[in-house]
Amino acid sequence: MQLTPRILDDAAAVGDAVADLIVERMSVAGDRPFLLGCPSGRTAVPVYAALARRAAEGVDLSRLVIVMMDDYVVPSDDGGFRIVDPAASYSCLRFAREEILQPLAAAAASAGTAAPEQLWTADPDQPEAFDERIAAAGGIDLFLLASGDSDGHVAFNQPGTPRDARTHLVTLGEATRRDNMDTFPEFTRLDMVPHNGVTVGIDTIARLSAEVVMMLIGEHKRRAFERITTAHEYQPDWPATIVTECRGALLLADAAAAHEPS
Repeated sequence: MQLTPRILDDAAAVGDAVADLIVERMSVAGDRPFLLGCPSGRTAVPVYAALARRAAEGVDLSRLVIVMMDDYVVPSDDGGFRIVDPAASYSCLRFAREEILQPLAAAAASAGTAAPEQLWTADPDQPEAFDERIAAAGGIDLFLLASGDSDGHVAFNQPGTPRDARTHLVTLGEATRRDNMDTFPEFTRLDMVPHNGVTVGIDTIARLSAEVVMMLIGEHKRRAFERITTAHEYQPDWPATIVTECRGALLLADAAAAHEPS
């Protein structure tokens, strides 16, 4: 399915639009937990900031469950892998705690409402259990997606990832690792970026999400905008094209990513 993009002025406008969509969907969902699939990094930061503003205005986000899409892993002493130190600046678990949950908690406290507390991440020892946990909860209500600048990776799914991939361990290629040097400026050399990760799969996103929002923000996303807006189905050489096969798919871009004057 080819997607028609919705073009907004800038990153802040994209953040506000997605935050409003989350609040609207939560209101329809009622009292049950609302699973929000979340990336770390630059693209979704305006969404998380806008959500905190909504919480400060008194919107009840206590039923929000933050489901992180990936994280870096490193070899463990038992020969397997473990999530990187949560204190590391590039830890996706740290990002979720400090950049999503803590601002929401502070905003909720100022408004006198309860804050969301649930945070889900995949266990690199049992990655397949993550899909099972999501499915048992009824699936992701809304998954926030972003595309890699140079290779179209989505989460840590890199070019060549099969369509039926579920949550799995992955060896990160050079293009993905270079893109993450821009996400985490403390990576001043490529050899500082971890070589491995755990990630939701292409099938995890498409099969277990009721709705998805692909966000493309900034001039550096112009190639991603062109690839995704011209795709009709999943293209393994640009994994973010999986959005074309997802239910309730929405493509939001700012003017810079879409080549339009603001």
